[in-house]
Amino acid sequence: MEYERIILPYNSLEPVIDDKTLNLHYNGHYKNYTDKLNMLLKENNYDYRYSPEELAININIFTFKNNSDLSFNLGGYLNHSLYFDHLTNNKVLVPKGLAKKINKCFGSFDDFKKEFIDMALELKESGWTYLVLDKNNKLRIINLPNWDSPYFYEFIPIMSIDMWEHAYYIKYNLDRKKYLENIFNIIDFNKVYRNLLNAKR
Repeated sequence: MEYERIILPYNSLEPVIDDKTLNLHYNGHYKNYTDKLNMLLKENNYDYRYSPEELAININIFTFKNNSDLSFNLGGYLNHSLYFDHLTNNKVLVPKGLAKKINKCFGSFDDFKKEFIDMALELKESGWTYLVLDKNNKLRIINLPNWDSPYFYEFIPIMSIDMWEHAYYIKYNLDRKKYLENIFNIIDFNKVYRNLLNAKR
């Protein structure tokens, strides 16, 4: 079975993300990476034995002719799937279990938010900022360029924010900090916590 885009559970994320950006991002960029990923897999007679996450973890066992293209499109697919999955147009409080883990690793939620935003602003190129779980069961904030996936580096992504210009430029232009501060208001932290619990398993 082909890999599919997640179904958006919302029609709009205004005013944080304008509808034009949301449409171009979901129906343009995300669709493009999903379609190209499936095309490459079919060209190489892939049988879809793995979930997309398992495919990323095991990508080095494959001998696809276009391995760099596969990594590029798989990373784009995974990153967008995570990103769109934990955005919401409903106000969501941080669950106690997640807050406890964040407080343990970062001191407080406000400290975590500041560190995440500061890390994202350090990106000098297109890329993503992630909250990940490392092999020691510790939460970390990392940047990766382009479409790299944390799975390629033995991290499990819990939360991601797209720092490519197509994610924010129409509304925010060069004000990346404002984009980051605002997007924290539309993250469904229940889903972030779900991702954390699943990662621990």
